[in-house]
Amino acid sequence: GQSAAVMFLDLDEFKAVNDSLGHTVGDRLLQIVARRLVSAVRQEDTVARMGGDEFTVLLSEVSGDGRGASMVARKILDLVSEPLFIDDHVLNVTTSIGIALYPGDGFDAETLLKNADRAMYRAKQLGRNNYQYATPPPFDDVRTLQRRLEEALERGEFVVHYQPIADVASGRILATGIQQGDA
Repeated sequence: GQSAAVMFLDLDEFKAVNDSLGHTVGDRLLQIVARRLVSAVRQEDTVARMGGDEFTVLLSEVSGDGRGASMVARKILDLVSEPLFIDDHVLNVTTSIGIALYPGDGFDAETLLKNADRAMYRAKQLGRNNYQYATPPPFDDVRTLQRRLEEALERGEFVVHYQPIADVASGRILATGIQQGDA
């Protein structure tokens, strides 16, 4: 019954570090970034490396409006962008972050990750080194649509409006939209 946030992070231009300075420097960079991510979140939150230069962060018990997730995202952007000193190299790294909120952006881990990943790609398209929230997800399947419609019905969110069909010239009502036997 509580809100949570899933963040999907990808280091910007990480491939250039591996290609120019080697995988050993790239691996050390990932370790430093991981420590910085852990320092940006609370003890009850989770940081995981998905693979390559991708990380996820699970923020438990965040506000439904995402303010807490925004604060953490800004903190992560600041921490990751601090210069890194590895051997004789000074590296300036940035990250792009996508954020999906539970339950608004998905009801299961797979959907939340997919929506956070999609938001992360939008962050990259918008210039990198920023965060973006997931846009409302499309209905993945008929069951999701059916469940949402049933929930809306239970909450009384449907309102029926009848619009009569009128003859514009005479102003006479031709039909009310209610068929005989419906009332």
